[in-house]
Amino acid sequence: MITNLPTYDEARKAIRGGKDPMAFLYLGIIYANGIGITQNHVLACHFFKKALDLGCQEAEAYLNVEYESGVKDFGDEVNALMSDPLLVTEASFARLRSRVENERLAGNYGNLSKIRHHLTAFYPGYNQEKAVDDILNDRGTLDADIYYSLCTSDNTSEVYIDSQESLLEQLFAPVMEEDSIWEYINTDMLSKEESELAQCIVNLTSSYDTICQDYDIDRKELYTLESLDLYPYIKIPSLVELRKQAFRCLLSIMDIDSDIREKYLLCLDSDEKLLNVCEEIEGEALQLFLISFVELNIDLESLEFDYLLLLRAYRNKNPQPLVEHLNDWVNRLTALGIKHHLPVFTEDNLPPITLRG
Repeated sequence: MITNLPTYDEARKAIRGGKDPMAFLYLGIIYANGIGITQNHVLACHFFKKALDLGCQEAEAYLNVEYESGVKDFGDEVNALMSDPLLVTEASFARLRSRVENERLAGNYGNLSKIRHHLTAFYPGYNQEKAVDDILNDRGTLDADIYYSLCTSDNTSEVYIDSQESLLEQLFAPVMEEDSIWEYINTDMLSKEESELAQCIVNLTSSYDTICQDYDIDRKELYTLESLDLYPYIKIPSLVELRKQAFRCLLSIMDIDSDIREKYLLCLDSDEKLLNVCEEIEGEALQLFLISFVELNIDLESLEFDYLLLLRAYRNKNPQPLVEHLNDWVNRLTALGIKHHLPVFTEDNLPPITLRG
């Protein structure tokens, strides 16, 4: 990232021509970090977007940091622009489409889910029938990504996956290096949210296995979390894969009950609607699977949201939530009588964390 910046006065002077993208980028960085001027994220985003519009691709990385910090919301901005035809020119649509595609390639399906009402406009060649076939056959295609983003219910925290994972990996580095604790791993070490997720996976798996056996359905792979996968945190890519595989399993049983196909598939974007349909479904295993699928989405959203809050605390230079999250894990070790050499973490001895931007 850029370090040799002009002064605020120099940067303001440089943008007067309105054609130098780097001038706008520099001014955005100055406002984002409050260098020689009061910090202002609204103006920072304005100048980053101006630099991006003028062709400075580097501005996108800085703009992404503003989204990660919660200052701007990707979905809100895209929806606002797409809802006003006067704002959408051929050039601006192309740039917006490029940003949407970058979110897809990064696996930020929660951001795509937020713009579901406009998503297919960016992908006019999207084919739903092909998407369903690709998902059922475990093919990672554009169509599969779009259908998954359109349907997975209340998926708003599956965002900035790489940054979340990088943050947690660095935050828990001291724990990972504490070799003495790994022989004591058990379910008591899980947080409340992790325990609920683990139980939900058990219910989902057992009911799905019963359905496949009763209806002679080709069983699709369903991600299971082994003990070592749960400690000291569940990796973000694993959470994403778990949600995608559960969705694939759901699609695999759609043909066994016409009510499910007609009612359930129309409600995939809302947990509340899904639960209402569950009450109308007959068959104990089938009902348990459908309810567990809803609960899985809720549990994943809760856990991912906690991790997202940690990322945003870091981006906003507020280390206290990171300290509390790490100490919560250490306190569980202590409460279980597991010997370790981990300290009580404070802002002064927090593990070093370096993310892009």
